[in-house]
Amino acid sequence: MTISATAVTNSLTTVYTSTNNTAITYLQLTNTTGGALTVDIHVIPSGGTASTTNIVAKTLSINALDSYQLYSGGEKLLLENGDFVQVLSSAASGINAVVSFTAI
Repeated sequence: MTISATAVTNSLTTVYTSTNNTAITYLQLTNTTGGALTVDIHVIPSGGTASTTNIVAKTLSINALDSYQLYSGGEKLLLENGDFVQVLSSAASGINAVVSFTAI
């Protein structure tokens, strides 16, 4: 397995792009600020763009100094080559994404 860490901003931030076929085994968003922030999470097919049809979490509130796990405990998100995950934060800084993935 491989790990990727990305700082998320208040514009769509790509936190993971699949190379060949992969599975996301863990995706955690952490709020490092002193106040609550919200995020939107999109899972987008190759060649697509973020939209209401590929949003998996809308205005998800993450409390100050807290984390949210989207995929954990044996769950997996299977992606084909070029599929990607984007996150949008309500603030320019303060949200960090950690993604663990493996080739399938």
